[in-house]
Amino acid sequence: MNTNNPPRLKSVIQQYSLIFWAVLLLLLAASRFITLHGLELNTDEVWSIWQSFGTPEQIIRWTPYDWPPGYYLLLGGWKIFVGIQPIVYHVLSIFIYLISVALLYRVIRRLRDEKTALLVILAYSALGYILRISTEVRAYILMMALLILAFWWVLRYFNRPTIGRAIFLAVTMAAAFYVYLPSVVGFAMIGIYTLIVYPRKIWRWLLPGIIALALAAPLIISKLDDVAIHVAGTDQAAPQTLAEGVSLTFNEFMVFKYANYPVEIWTFLFAAATLIILLRRKIKPMTWAFFAWAVGLPVLIYLVNPWLKFDGHHSMALMIGFGIWVGWGLAYLPRKLMYVAALFLLGLSFFPFNLQYGAGFVRPLLSNFEWLSQRLQPDDVVLIDPKGGVEKYYEWDYASKLFFPNGLHFVTDPTGYRRVWYVTVEGHRDPATDQAVRAGRVEREFVGPSDFFFRLYEAPPDPVGILFDNGMRFHGMDILKDDGHIALTGPLLGQHDFSTVHIRLWWSVDRPPIEDYSVGTYLFFRGGVVDQVDGAPHTISLEYPPNVPPPQTSQWTPGHFYIEDRDLHIPDIIGANKWALDIIMAVYQSQDNTRISAPGVDKDNLLRLKRFYVETW
Repeated sequence: MNTNNPPRLKSVIQQYSLIFWAVLLLLLAASRFITLHGLELNTDEVWSIWQSFGTPEQIIRWTPYDWPPGYYLLLGGWKIFVGIQPIVYHVLSIFIYLISVALLYRVIRRLRDEKTALLVILAYSALGYILRISTEVRAYILMMALLILAFWWVLRYFNRPTIGRAIFLAVTMAAAFYVYLPSVVGFAMIGIYTLIVYPRKIWRWLLPGIIALALAAPLIISKLDDVAIHVAGTDQAAPQTLAEGVSLTFNEFMVFKYANYPVEIWTFLFAAATLIILLRRKIKPMTWAFFAWAVGLPVLIYLVNPWLKFDGHHSMALMIGFGIWVGWGLAYLPRKLMYVAALFLLGLSFFPFNLQYGAGFVRPLLSNFEWLSQRLQPDDVVLIDPKGGVEKYYEWDYASKLFFPNGLHFVTDPTGYRRVWYVTVEGHRDPATDQAVRAGRVEREFVGPSDFFFRLYEAPPDPVGILFDNGMRFHGMDILKDDGHIALTGPLLGQHDFSTVHIRLWWSVDRPPIEDYSVGTYLFFRGGVVDQVDGAPHTISLEYPPNVPPPQTSQWTPGHFYIEDRDLHIPDIIGANKWALDIIMAVYQSQDNTRISAPGVDKDNLLRLKRFYVETW
């Protein structure tokens, strides 16, 4: 009796293989998720999101002249289900990237074997530009996934042509074209592959080609004028030599031109893969096809650039061929070295290269607005300096929808507003606006770089104030919440018993006081004092960096605000009721406790500041 059970053994192997690939996909996804923390949207990403805020008809109408609408329609549908937080848009790109990896695995496993598929998807995933576009809110990664899917259908269709496969291939190609017009470069490389590998079957392109052309015809017709304008223009950035053209293309996609990604790594990997393939003499038509894809495409782009004016990212289909070529060669290594190469490529996906765009293309829009959302109070206004601070209005519109769904109160004149958030490009402020914002206000906290600078300017509660006989002018009191924000000060201001009331007093002086005065703040309940804070003003600084003014009033000078914080403690009040408490203030001479008079004080020279209520049970 045969004790072996090959079918069961094969099932176990397949089961563990499935687990391995699932874990690998999770690791590759994790390599993208860890880069999302603190990642800002660049201006093109914000445009992509902003354009999707409409009906399908509106999205199509809003599509830029040099783009098709496919990706924007996808974003419009995506936001219906997940909202408009930046993270969900990044996640969509990661999901599409994972689909592209799974498709590439199926392609390479069909062409060769699983170990080659492993090396290829790891090489493809570690490319600098793939690392970026797999999280970027742009159409590029979707086009890459569709190109790989089209390649998959080409392999199936050319091996066994059917009408169904021709239709699937045509629809996939048309979909890629409706996502990104330069997908035609990828179609060209797939066509060259079939020309090299299937020279006698090249006529089979006729059916899917006609169907794809018919599906894409409306878009082609609508873009003919735009293409003509583009071709007629002057390409100022065109490379001067073939070597420069190939080098620029490699830097664009292998090492990501926006980051300090070491070019030596991919130069070595490409050279090693090429040398291994040559030494093993594995040069077959398929190998030549992938070499043409990896190396011939940059040459082709350079040759046609004088007529078609290709920009660098138009040829990003190169990354598929380059990833395949590197993985294809490294898969010939001995088993142990192959594992080392696989781990190294996987590590490249996790290595913390700076994959952010340059400062001229991205600014801390999200971090600035998130910071503002944690500090903005109900009556605050935002004033944007007329000499800078906006640049792109759609960025402000998206950030406002995200962090302030009820809108922001924008003003052009700060007069009459207590707290003004002033947005500037430092070094380019409008003098008149700057002076109006500063007048009668304290400079407070700020955020952002010099070219996107938010700062709070705050006036006291009472700009006129109450003048005491000693020259001190009281500008009002704020009651603060535990987080430092101004509490609700209307009739609904309520407190618990056995809690703390945080108060902030605002002062200035019309003339320097001749001596040091004290301030008393008292909590009255049923006509008696239940808590009090006496002594010199507890001065604080709201500015950053802090510059705490002196508590000695004799050192105070006109033209400045002096701010102090105090805490009054509500006692444990017994009895179920609503109780009224009063905050009372006095200014006095500490030597003899003589209170200073002012308009509005009572017969004891006490100034009532606020009545509030305590609910007890």
